[in-house]
Amino acid sequence: MSNFLIGAVIAALLILLGFFLPSSALIGLLGAPIQKPPEQLLFGARLFKTGLVALGFLAIVLAKLPVPNRPVSRPKGVTEPHGKIYPLILLALLFIAFILRLYHLGNGLWYDEIVTYVKYGRMPFAEILTTYDSENLHVLFALLANASVKIFGENDWSIRLPAVLFGVGSIWAIYLLGRYVGTAREGLLASAMLTFSYHHIWFSQNARGYMMLLFWTILSSWFFLRALREARPGLWLAYAVSAALGAYTHMTMFFVVAGQLILYAIHFLVRGGETWPEARTGLFYGFGLAALLTFQLYALVIPQILSSFGEGTRSNVLAWKNPLWTLLEFSRGIQVGFRSGIFGIFVLAGLFVVGAGIWGFLRHDPAFLGLTFIPVITGATLSFALRHPLWPRFYFFAFGFGVLVVVRGTTILGGFIASRLRLQPAQSVFIGTALWVLVIFASALSVPAAYAPKQDYYGALLFVEQNRKPGDAVVTVGVTTFPYQKFYQTNWEEAETLKDLDAIRSRSQRTWLLYTLPLHLQYEYPDLMKRIEERYRVVKEFFGTLSGGTIYVCLSQHPHP
Repeated sequence: MSNFLIGAVIAALLILLGFFLPSSALIGLLGAPIQKPPEQLLFGARLFKTGLVALGFLAIVLAKLPVPNRPVSRPKGVTEPHGKIYPLILLALLFIAFILRLYHLGNGLWYDEIVTYVKYGRMPFAEILTTYDSENLHVLFALLANASVKIFGENDWSIRLPAVLFGVGSIWAIYLLGRYVGTAREGLLASAMLTFSYHHIWFSQNARGYMMLLFWTILSSWFFLRALREARPGLWLAYAVSAALGAYTHMTMFFVVAGQLILYAIHFLVRGGETWPEARTGLFYGFGLAALLTFQLYALVIPQILSSFGEGTRSNVLAWKNPLWTLLEFSRGIQVGFRSGIFGIFVLAGLFVVGAGIWGFLRHDPAFLGLTFIPVITGATLSFALRHPLWPRFYFFAFGFGVLVVVRGTTILGGFIASRLRLQPAQSVFIGTALWVLVIFASALSVPAAYAPKQDYYGALLFVEQNRKPGDAVVTVGVTTFPYQKFYQTNWEEAETLKDLDAIRSRSQRTWLLYTLPLHLQYEYPDLMKRIEERYRVVKEFFGTLSGGTIYVCLSQHPHP
């Protein structure tokens, strides 16, 4: 059967479904209530059907599109062969990475993880497909976490398991990308760095979609660079699927795709108009299909997205919207990876190595630098313009690119040292590898710190229950309320205003109070924070690896008059 005939059959099925499948029947097939479906859900169903028709017409276009024939090319300067030992080393690294990420997997969920668990971990599968109540919902991760909870039971580690698997997968993906834009040795060194990275382990044990986003970013970039050089439709199809799944995981994937599209346009503008047949292949097989697949995945909830835009991110915490705060948080995050007292030395050396790595890629593969910087700059600029919080975790998708830049810089530094010492080329490779092993070793020293609770809500709960006396009141404020009420299901009271807090304190001999993220409390509840500082004494602090995530347990010995 010819490609055109296959495309025509697929197109006919999609178009017929789009035109003749009733919206209410579609909602029923998904398991949503069909007696009186909400108007938003019906509108979403109509959008889904429209997407089916669009995919059908695209299938016809793809079937008729001529396929360019271009020999496979590689970036300049890549001479090292893919050694037979490298796959075995990679398998060993993947196994070690899996074990490191399973260790203490259920230790200390933080606020966003608890929200994910309570709201989506127990939600029926079909309801997640037809729900979008906040951008804090990372849809694809929520679906996989929901499945994990149903398979392995309701516990803290099961909701984190998808992040573990995609964390290990990202180590494999960075090897593929590193080998393609550099050498197999560089890909292997990058994989080793991720394996023993505090930050990579932290996010691999985080029940959110950021690790999945890193995986899809690396994988789609690998497909993109290969498709750009080889112009094969199969590579563009793989790119489209990985980009769409990344967008379905977290919407910051749009910044990644925007960067890839900008590079694609620059690539063909530089080459001239004679490359239009190849450009057309990427536009239809790659970016066009990725856009339609993303639309299709979100179609059912697009009306909800429009009505809840910005929900969950509206914040009065001005510091979170300040780029300087983001840079300081980024610096603190790096420092966590080097707790051995030599952070300053690593900063100075790191700046030199990063500069060398950027120079190296600028010479041999500038497109890779575009993938590294354009999405970050685009995302940060748009977030700042919209007054959206500039949380560093929103840019974790660039972590793999940063590691590859440092690997390249270390390789160049090794070559520079070898040339000064008048050593042979093989010895320069050894020096570069040795330098990188030292960096990996320094990073590995910080790995045990990743296993501390992200936020120790449970430890604080045990402490209060063991020390409270009959007649004592326990009150929560800010982001301690939801975890203790909805997740741990305590009967503790909540104070949203100063009047609430004083009323609770007036009828109790002693009042326990728990809060966290003091910066959030200071901006969102300034009166409460002032009263806590005046009338309450901190009796215990429960450290969390989340920045600002320490749980503060306070006590007031006297009733409010």
